[in-house]
Amino acid sequence: MTPIPYNNNPGACAQGAEMTFAAYPRRTLTDDEIRRYREDGVVMIRGAIEPNWMALIESGIEQARTNTSLVGRFMSRKVEGYQMDIFLWKRIDALRDLIYYGPFARWAQQLMRSSEVRFFYDQMFIKEPGTDAPTPWHQDLSFWPIRGEQICSFWIPCDPVTRANSGLLYVKGSHLWPQRFKAISPDYVAAIIDEAMDDIPDINADPGRYELLDWEMEPGDILMFHPLTLHGSYGNASRTQRRRALALRWTGDDVVYAPSAKRMPIHFEHDSTAGGPLRGAAFPRILPTIEPAERAARLRPERQALLRLLGSSAYNAWAAARLGLKRDATRALRQTWKP
Repeated sequence: MTPIPYNNNPGACAQGAEMTFAAYPRRTLTDDEIRRYREDGVVMIRGAIEPNWMALIESGIEQARTNTSLVGRFMSRKVEGYQMDIFLWKRIDALRDLIYYGPFARWAQQLMRSSEVRFFYDQMFIKEPGTDAPTPWHQDLSFWPIRGEQICSFWIPCDPVTRANSGLLYVKGSHLWPQRFKAISPDYVAAIIDEAMDDIPDINADPGRYELLDWEMEPGDILMFHPLTLHGSYGNASRTQRRRALALRWTGDDVVYAPSAKRMPIHFEHDSTAGGPLRGAAFPRILPTIEPAERAARLRPERQALLRLLGSSAYNAWAAARLGLKRDATRALRQTWKP
């Protein structure tokens, strides 16, 4: 595929083309930043997000924090003080506006070199002060019912972040490794652990073998990373500073829908078929133009289907019991997380 040029002229619009809503960022990514993303699997851009967008993100996270979905309650069930939730934008208007009107799709288009940019989903991560809950090392793509190369994730903190209060760590260049690792989630959801995939190496048990990347961050900074880059974080050792963050995931031209019993289920309506491109209201197109029907669908209240949620919960309970009988398998999932 021929890479498309990045157009930083808000007034430029092809004759007869429908206008898109995505704002242009305060600056585009430099060639060096894009090179680091491609070689290291992650790049941190300091001060990239303007205050108005950060205010929208914080407003959305605070709404989500007090209005958790059923899936969010399930994801947050194991450790008090560690709160997660997904598909927030489907019910929180501030985050819907962020996705359609913010500059993030423009950056994703640069990184992916894609003509089309669709929004995959968002995820909230909150670790309250003193929450001893590491995020296990993992590759994001192992969790997802999609396949392709043109995928990227953004991680945006709403609070000052250090390694001590659970800033993310990355294994430099690990997105280029041939292995595809088991999907180990913070709540160790057994249903998505595919035993046919490779075991994740115990990174912290032998840190000299790996080059780890992490940064102290402030609100307005953003991490951009490849979905195969191994990453994780310690628990929040701070007694005063919570760590709130929002992740945004984006897809491009070559991504196809690849559902499986061992991948994250999608509980919202969409028009994607296995092996075909992402389509429909669950995965809205942002660039080069919006699809009006997808955007209009967001105006109709849509809750995650209860029967699907119950089915997913029952399958996870069965998978957890089955996995628990295999001592070697459960031993391989353990990771060393010592400050």
